Amino acid sequence: MSRPAGNTSRYVQVRDLLKQVRDFHGQMARYFEGLSTQAEKVRVRLLLEYMSSHETNLQTSLAAFDEDASLAVLDTWVDCRHCEEIIATCEQTPIEPELSVDGVAQVAMDVDACLLHFYEEVAKKADSESVREVFRNMISMEQAELRQLARNALSAMDF
Repeated sequence: MSRPAGNTSRYVQVRDLLKQVRDFHGQMARYFEGLSTQAEKVRVRLLLEYMSSHETNLQTSLAAFDEDASLAVLDTWVDCRHCEEIIATCEQTPIEPELSVDGVAQVAMDVDACLLHFYEEVAKKADSESVREVFRNMISMEQAELRQLARNALSAMDF
C-alpha cells in the first residue's frame, strides 16, 4: 500500500504506531521496576512490581498482535498528525512521583489516559474500518486495564 499524497510526514504505518506503543510499554516497565527498587514501603513496592509486570505483559501482547495481524492492517497508512505529541506527553508524564500508593496509581492512570487519547486519535483518523476496529479494541483493552489498576491500587491501600 502506498503512502497517501499530501503532508507525508504526518502519515505513518500501523506497524510503526504499534512498535512505538510497544516500545513505550517497555520503557514504562523499566521505569516502574526501577522505582520498585527505591520504594521503602511494601505496599508501594508491590504496586510498582505489579505495574512493571503489567507493562511487560502489554508489550508482549502488542508484539504477539504484530505477528498475528494481517499485512493489510499493518501496512495501512494513517493520518497521525498529533500522535508524536501524544506519545511525547505520555513519556513526560512519569516524573518521579512521591513513592506512595496514590502517587504510583496517579502516574499509571495519567499514562493510561494518555494512551487512550492516542488510540482514540488513531481510530478517529483511520480511513480503514479494519484499522479503526484494531484501535477500538485497544481502547477497550486500555479501559479494562484502567479498571484493573484502580482495583489493584485500592487493594494495595488495604494491604
